[in-house]
Amino acid sequence: MKKRYALVSALLLGLGLFCWLRTRQEYGNVSPTSATGSVSRLQDSSAPSKPPMQRPPAPRRPEIQSSPAIAREPDVSAAVREYVQNKLADPQYDWRQPINFYGKVLDQSNEPLAGANITFVWNDMSEKGTSEANTTSDGNGLFSLNERRGKRLYVEVGKQGYYNSHQNGAFEYANPADGLFTPDPNNPVVFHLRRKGLGADLVTSQYGMSPDFPIHIPRDGTPVKIDIMQRKVGEGGQMQISETKPEYSAWKQADSWSFRIEVPDGGLAEENDEFPFEAPEFGYQPITEFLFRKRESNWAEHVNRSYYIRFGNPPRYGRFHVETSISMGGAILSYAINPDGSRNLESK
Repeated sequence: MKKRYALVSALLLGLGLFCWLRTRQEYGNVSPTSATGSVSRLQDSSAPSKPPMQRPPAPRRPEIQSSPAIAREPDVSAAVREYVQNKLADPQYDWRQPINFYGKVLDQSNEPLAGANITFVWNDMSEKGTSEANTTSDGNGLFSLNERRGKRLYVEVGKQGYYNSHQNGAFEYANPADGLFTPDPNNPVVFHLRRKGLGADLVTSQYGMSPDFPIHIPRDGTPVKIDIMQRKVGEGGQMQISETKPEYSAWKQADSWSFRIEVPDGGLAEENDEFPFEAPEFGYQPITEFLFRKRESNWAEHVNRSYYIRFGNPPRYGRFHVETSISMGGAILSYAINPDGSRNLESK
């Protein structure tokens, strides 16, 4: 009986093996990834098969393919999305944009300034890659550029006998992500020029070829007195500076630091003027302090600030700039002081 069962089992096993081999010969070898729907015989172009579902080909992106801000940012504006579509449809879209510009030149008294020299330079499809045009402001201080083609425009405004405007800059006409500029003839861009006046002999931080005065300050809060008129650190001076900072080797792990400037018989007033040639008479604070904690929103690793300064009795006035950072054991000072008590800070 046992021999009969063994013989039947062997016959069934052999039949199953024969059927499996026939199936492999007919349908080919199925890859281990068949559970995901990928069959290796579909990779053979000679094998008849049902064609896979067709997807639209990915558009070619010759210049913006590597831009994650456009490709991945979920909340990009409609203007940026429209720009991307235009760019995909026409790779030279950037360089075909109409460039029109309207400007106005005013002097230090906000009066129109005629005869200012205007230079336009814009990126375009020319062989050089840029084109240039020049004009002058009219009797109302107005000037313009019209019907050019390109991507970005640079405007420079100046006049002999005047300080050039610091507002010279770039105006973007193609990509809204770069701050798209919209020209408006009824609202021209204003450029201020200032007539050069009688300058004063200023005491500055200039020393040899260096325009700055670097100072060393202990990191433990110990104050240091600075004599800016003599350009030295010592027992006396017009200001006192202190700081609490980590050692250089540990600044990357630090979560707080501070920097403090004291002007006992005067103070500092923030300076944001395009032409800082006249110090204000009032508004000075005797103590200016920066306190940074990593968990707070004002956290910064660098300080780079400009001020007007007043000190002494009778008072003296000047411009003062300070630069420091959490990793720096000290600061870099630059300044220009009028020693005669005038608030005129224009140098000769």
